[in-house]
This record gives sequence, C-alpha cells and structure tokens, in this order.
Amino acid sequence: MTAGPRLGTVRITMNEHPTADPAPDLAGALLPRPWGFWSTLGFALLAFLLAHIVVGGIVWWLSLSRGEVLSEAALDDPTLPLLLIVTNVMLIVMLAGASRLAGWPAARYLGLVQPNRRDVIVSIAALIAVMIALEALTWLLGRASVTPFQTDAYRVAKTAGTLPLMWLAFVVAAPAGEEILFRGFVFRGWAASPLGPLGTVALTSLIFAAIHLQYDWFGIFQTLCLGALFGWVRWRGGSVTLTILLHMAINLISTLWTAAKVEGLV
Repeated sequence: MTAGPRLGTVRITMNEHPTADPAPDLAGALLPRPWGFWSTLGFALLAFLLAHIVVGGIVWWLSLSRGEVLSEAALDDPTLPLLLIVTNVMLIVMLAGASRLAGWPAARYLGLVQPNRRDVIVSIAALIAVMIALEALTWLLGRASVTPFQTDAYRVAKTAGTLPLMWLAFVVAAPAGEEILFRGFVFRGWAASPLGPLGTVALTSLIFAAIHLQYDWFGIFQTLCLGALFGWVRWRGGSVTLTILLHMAINLISTLWTAAKVEGLV
C-alpha cells in the first residue's frame, strides 16, 4: 500500500478552505498532508473488508453451530443488529488508527469537530428540502415509504426481543460508521488529491449508494441523493459530526415510521 505524495505539511489557519476543518485550538498547527488517493482507498477497503470478514465469520460460525446453511434466511438472524454494531465499531477504530499513522489527531483527520450554528441551520433546512422532494417523488411513483428490508428487520428484532439493539444499530452505529468512513476518512484524503472536493462528493456518493444493496433501484437512488447531501454538508462546513447527526436523524425518522407501519399505527 503506497502512501502517495505526502511531502510537506499543511498549516491549519482560520482562513483555510472548509475541507481542512479550521478550528481555533489548532490554528497555526503544522500537520502532514493527508493520505493520497490510492492510500486512502487502500486503507478504507482494508478496514471495511476486515470488519465485515470478521463479522461474516461470526455469522457463518453461528449458522454452522445451529446446523444451518448461510442463506438469505440466515441473514435474518436476530443477532445481526449486534453484529452490525460490532462491525461499525471495528471500522471506526481501524480508520482512527490509519488517521494517526498519517500524523494527525484522529478526530481532526476524520472531521469530528463541532459545527457552527449557521452550518447547522443551513444543513437542517437542506435536509428537510431533500426529504420533502424524495417523499413527493415516492408518492408520485406510487411506491411505499418503508421498504421490505426495514419491515422485515423490525419484525425479526421484535420477535427475538432485540428491538433496543436494532434501534442502536440502525440509528447510531450505522450512521456513525458510514459517515466516518465516507465523509470522514475517504473525504479527507480524496479532497486533497487531484480528484478535488467536488469529485470526492460525487464519487463517495456513488459508492455510498452502491453498498446499500438491501434496497431496490429506487432506494439506492434515494441513498445517492442523501449521500450527495451529506458530502455537500461536509464540503461546506468541514464537520463530519454534523453529517453523522443528520444521518442519525434520517434513520431515526425512517425507523419510527417503520415501527408505526409494523405496529399498525398508520
């Protein structure tokens, strides 16, 4: 895994582009250049694959211990919310380690900084606008707001008595892991590469949507739109903390709506 061009340092100043996440406590600090394009891709893939291989091995072992075959039915195992939590924790830890190897404070490299009030207000307004537009498109196409994946996952967790774990996995763990991966680690390296911030927003949004194979084409399209929104928020304000909170808000609303549908409240 080559590091790519990382010669020189980056001086954090209060007038720097938002992709550098300027902050008073690091004003004037000298930091190494982020990982290059290919190094960023390599570290991200390694962390993603290792986390999923370990968890996939656990699922496989659990299936064999019950005399089952790892199939689509086995993927509805009620322990999967816990495994999803473990996967994202492992992913975040490995990305933090790669950030430290780059010579940066991990939180700084991953964009885990406090957003300013204006960015919060603008981002919430943008999120509301995108959600209204997507919901209107959903209605025009005659599609359901809740996908079969969401209702099936809720029913399995309810039957197994693991609803608290499901909420934690869907509303906290998954948004945190995905945002730290795409808008944190990958954005940091790719935005500083020849790809640039705009190309990074586009490419990370496409990859972000592509990994959500639990949805049909329309669900993937919606994920693409949300990924582009998160990328724009990251580019504009420099705070992955804010994109995590926005992502959590979307998943919370989606899970609440799923619960209401399954429980017959709507």
